[in-house]
Amino acid sequence: MRKPALKLILLLSFLITCTFASSGDRQPQFQSCLSNCIQKDCVENPIKLPLSLRLTLWSCEDNCKYTCQRAITVEAQKIGNKIHQYYGKWPFKRFLGLQEPASVLFSMWNGYYHLINWKLIDKRVGRENPAYFWLKLYVVIGVWTWVWSSIFHSRDYIFTERMDYFSAALLVLYVLFIPVAYLLRNKSRSAIKLLANLLMTLYLLHVFYLQFVKFDYSYNMIANALLGVAANVAWFIVAFKLAKSNYKEYYVPIVLMICTDLAFSLEAFDFPPILDTFDAHSLWHAATIPITCYWYRWLIETFSKTHQFKKGM
Repeated sequence: MRKPALKLILLLSFLITCTFASSGDRQPQFQSCLSNCIQKDCVENPIKLPLSLRLTLWSCEDNCKYTCQRAITVEAQKIGNKIHQYYGKWPFKRFLGLQEPASVLFSMWNGYYHLINWKLIDKRVGRENPAYFWLKLYVVIGVWTWVWSSIFHSRDYIFTERMDYFSAALLVLYVLFIPVAYLLRNKSRSAIKLLANLLMTLYLLHVFYLQFVKFDYSYNMIANALLGVAANVAWFIVAFKLAKSNYKEYYVPIVLMICTDLAFSLEAFDFPPILDTFDAHSLWHAATIPITCYWYRWLIETFSKTHQFKKGM
């Protein structure tokens, strides 16, 4: 690969930079480092990447970007200068090829706490109880969502990003479905089926718009926020009805939804990663772990009582 190939690589890097540019990757220092690294390690004397990087699909150019980011960041930390983002992300210290190891770990942990409730539902919620199916589906969607979150934070590609966003939207939508289905439990089965069809149609339209019309980050954030608000309202109504029926732990949904909102608010505090590893996003994922545990405990305890969820489903 000679100079024409190098020019092509640099051109592609420039185009990507224009698309996803941040203050760090616009720095002349970074661009110079990147150009020199590609010339030396990818063109003149191509290096063989470690197995961990090859398994996680790092290219030579990707590795140069990482190496330059880390070199500039370490130097900035030493002299107390500002830490910059690169291509829309903080310069995390990778681990075994994982771009954001803390977010990967916490995502896997969240998925684990969904998964372990699969057998608990079998033990505590009878198959004759219609809530059995909804709780099982909650486990499936939860595991699916956090698996894609783990993959996305391991390596950020367009495909992994889309799957992370689409699965997260599905989980948020399902957290809205459960309380509304509960409120409709005394109606006919067709009412809940209509609800499920309506929400699934909205979800498919959401995915279609993002995938084939415009992948709009602002729209996606607003859509998920509105679903979250709707879920809050629905769970507050459920709590009110449970309180009227003298259910002992009626307040739990309110507490957990508030905790979820507070955890999500961590996203507003976008600070450089602590110890080059823990940023606001990873701490948000960490905060949802205990919330998930308590959600399942309450859902299983509440819905295992057949009088709470059985009618009309």
